[in-house]
Amino acid sequence: MVKNIKKIQIFRHMVQLIMFVLSPGLFILAFSELKSIYTMIIKGNFNFITAFPSLIEFTTAIIITILLGRFFCGWVCAFGTYNDFLYLLSKKVFKINFKVNEQVDKILKYVKYVVLLLLVVVVWTMGSKVLDMTSPWDAFAQITNFPQVLSDYTIGVVLLLLITIGALFVERFFCRYLCPLGAVFNIFSRIGILKIKKPTDKCGKCRICSNNCSMGLSLYKSQSVRGGDCINCFKCIEACPRSNTKVNVLGENVNPELASSVAIAAMVGLYAVNNLGASTLTNSGLAIASTTSTTSTTSTSQKYKDGTYTGTGTGFHGATTEMSVTVKDNKITKVETVSSGDTPDFYARAESTITSEIISNQSTTVDTVSGATYSSEGIINATQEALKKAEVGSSVTTPTTTDTNKTTDSSTDASTTTNSTDDTSTATANIETSSSTYKDGTYTGTGSGFHGGTTEMSVTIKDNKITKVETVSNGDTPDFYARAESTIISEIVSTQSTTVDTVSGATYSSEGIMSATQEALSKAKA
Repeated sequence: MVKNIKKIQIFRHMVQLIMFVLSPGLFILAFSELKSIYTMIIKGNFNFITAFPSLIEFTTAIIITILLGRFFCGWVCAFGTYNDFLYLLSKKVFKINFKVNEQVDKILKYVKYVVLLLLVVVVWTMGSKVLDMTSPWDAFAQITNFPQVLSDYTIGVVLLLLITIGALFVERFFCRYLCPLGAVFNIFSRIGILKIKKPTDKCGKCRICSNNCSMGLSLYKSQSVRGGDCINCFKCIEACPRSNTKVNVLGENVNPELASSVAIAAMVGLYAVNNLGASTLTNSGLAIASTTSTTSTTSTSQKYKDGTYTGTGTGFHGATTEMSVTVKDNKITKVETVSSGDTPDFYARAESTITSEIISNQSTTVDTVSGATYSSEGIINATQEALKKAEVGSSVTTPTTTDTNKTTDSSTDASTTTNSTDDTSTATANIETSSSTYKDGTYTGTGSGFHGGTTEMSVTIKDNKITKVETVSNGDTPDFYARAESTIISEIVSTQSTTVDTVSGATYSSEGIMSATQEALSKAKA
């Protein structure tokens, strides 16, 4: 029997390692999707059919958690796996044998609810950006790109280090005391059909089950445990010398190996079905149609010209992302990827969520996906550039019905620009600029970037407007510069000003671009 039970832990660790390699950011994505649900609800625009393609991970995890308990936490979550193997290392290699006082442990387990409440109130409701550099989850998910992570998530890396130290002394340190997603699962898992049954009248005084519990539960006091802090690791079943601890489903004892296999198979199967359903919705256009209907009253004046426009942005590791945006009846009706050189896992994590929210909000002012920040920014910046071309008054030719994917920039074809600028756009330009500030032409300027590298920018002025900003040359660090370039340039053209926010984690590169552009504009002044 003992030999058979040990197979449960072998199987669990195998599943954990596979998920750790294949989906290290799954827990971040599930939590960010929970945030999306909450923000849509408080804004009054939540529609499950519309939102479903971007809620697959959380939907899968919460259904399994409600029905069978916290298998996601005990078997799938990469951060839980990280905590498990740290503790295993400390116990087997460093021989650390630290135990938290039972009462202290009980009190500390309420901290995760405080963390969840603070995130909901401060970050989700009030819109604070405090999590942008402080999330240990984001730092963990992108730890392979350490120099950038250290720069962008400095506080997050420090917190991750502290969590790592805690996990060496307390098993599942983060899961027990700090995990906000665990706090949510703790609540929903209490109504499931699976429980750990342990009749106390058949117990001795050994407390072996409690001593081996990953989450430090006082099992010796309980007849059974259903959900809550139990993560279904089944270590208590493995440890019990009397074989008194059982897995019970709907009143019947079942083989723990069978129960765990069914749970994991159900999770994988449900995830696949959800993905298929999301793809069907997206391909059928139902999600887009539903989104469009909810935003029909958001725009009362003509802002965009009908057509399909493309734009580019910089994603993870400086990869170029090209997006296509379709506008009809002054609304963004479709956003899709033309091409991407981004890391597939990170990009896929961001794509469906960001494009769905852009359509839903009719704006590129959306939150990045936690754990896929750079990929998100690449999509957002590329979409921003495409929408800039679509604006009424833009010098980009409105695409024709015979070739909707081609747009023409004024800087590359002056004759086309003359033909495409209609009376409305001219009137708009006249209203926006009542006095002459800049002389038409192309001007260059230089600025100092990261580590004193010289950045030279070119600025094109036409009809008293900044129509184009581009890099002539730069001696900056490539990764930092690429992160700042597309965002800063897009915002300068959009706001018609160099007074824009620097890009977090690329401040010096941002300032180099802005100061070079400012110098070029000073030469252009009438």
